[in-house]
Amino acid sequence: MTGARIPGPRPVPLLGARGNFLAFLTDAVAHLHRLHERYGEVAALARGDTGHVFVFSPRYNRVVLGDPDLFHNLDAASAPVRMPQDSSLRRLYAGLTTMNGEPHHRVRRLVAAALPRRHVETYAGDITDVTARHLAGWHTGDRLDLLAEMRTLTMAVAVKTLLGLEPGADGGPTGRLLQDWMDAVFSVPAMAMPLDVPGLPYHRLQTLSDRLERTVRDLIRRRRAGPSGGRDALARLIHAEERGVRLSDEELVGQTAFLFMAGHATTAAALAWTVLLLCAHPGVLHDLADEVDGALRGAPPDAAGLAALPLLTRVVKESLRLLPPVAWWGKVSTAPCDLGPYRLEAGATVVFSPYVTHRLPELYPEPDRFAPDRWLTCDPGPYEYLPFSAGPRACLGAGFAMLEMRLVLAMLLQRWRPQMRSGARIDRGGLMVLQPRPGLPVTLAPMAGRAAAARLRGTVVSTLDLDGSR
Repeated sequence: MTGARIPGPRPVPLLGARGNFLAFLTDAVAHLHRLHERYGEVAALARGDTGHVFVFSPRYNRVVLGDPDLFHNLDAASAPVRMPQDSSLRRLYAGLTTMNGEPHHRVRRLVAAALPRRHVETYAGDITDVTARHLAGWHTGDRLDLLAEMRTLTMAVAVKTLLGLEPGADGGPTGRLLQDWMDAVFSVPAMAMPLDVPGLPYHRLQTLSDRLERTVRDLIRRRRAGPSGGRDALARLIHAEERGVRLSDEELVGQTAFLFMAGHATTAAALAWTVLLLCAHPGVLHDLADEVDGALRGAPPDAAGLAALPLLTRVVKESLRLLPPVAWWGKVSTAPCDLGPYRLEAGATVVFSPYVTHRLPELYPEPDRFAPDRWLTCDPGPYEYLPFSAGPRACLGAGFAMLEMRLVLAMLLQRWRPQMRSGARIDRGGLMVLQPRPGLPVTLAPMAGRAAAARLRGTVVSTLDLDGSR
């Protein structure tokens, strides 16, 4: 048995390791950076705490993500917010990312069969239709919070493609309820003070959970009673079966919430970050706009036409490298095991970080630079580039997210050149989903001409090399 002590910062006086955890919640990315810079590939949340460990290299990413039997998903029992037994909150939380063992294998097979990769491209028409309707409300010269707009847009896409609802009808209230619930689940006050008392955030979470479960169950009931053959993800999940067995209503409740979370907030954040990076690099923006205009010639993009937009794909991949919406995630060890020279006991939470991995200079020269053309020659392994995780539990929605991001960006650049005001302050926000705070203020400039690079401030900019000076 190995017995080296895992390095880490001292526990916070009086609060102990809990104080270190609160510091992590305050700015997770900054905390991850400090741990990696000071302690290397493996670090404890607090010195002497072997129950909460961070790993920062491809080899340890492989260890944690490559063996789903040894490292389980964080289930309801180990969730950051308290989840009572037999509660709406617990049932809604029971999606693929919180399941383990044979239940996970079975449901993942059903989800994969219901949503095969070859089926993803059939959603392109719905994505472009919803996007066109949303962009029709924008006008040259408008000043927008692009993050808020992208959240609204990706929510509309999700309720259409995942739930089969029209965004302006039943889909609007349902989407907003799902969004409110998701925000409440990852609310730091609800995590820190899980008291079911009226007026407190945790009580609001419980109330939202009850409302959302009733709404989703009613939607499932109506879809079961209707004709089969729907193209949306929920319809396909309802009718998916393995050896004659289908998902129960309770399983569908959890998978519906999971699909919405996986297909909405992260994509909105990724789109906002990509626009920020383009505004800070007007040369890339100009070249990308030229590519879009030359390849599409004003026609709406479709899945097949994306092959003619290679720079667009490189821009999206580079944005997901620099600012992955899921900057970190955790797993739980099911048995004693070794991480290099360190010994973990069963039940240890191990956090891996796509954000830190993507900034390793040995993998990506000049890692803080936005350089889409690095992808002309860059070919990282699955545990070196993991915006959608990696291993046997890699995100099944990666293809959909890449399709949606490229279609939306192409349609935006067919109409305007987004610009940001120099001096604007953009900070990191979000606990589970990394997103710009307090939003992303942009102006919709006409397509002609080339703007100067936006000189930005804030915690996000401090981690980027925007002028090649690093």
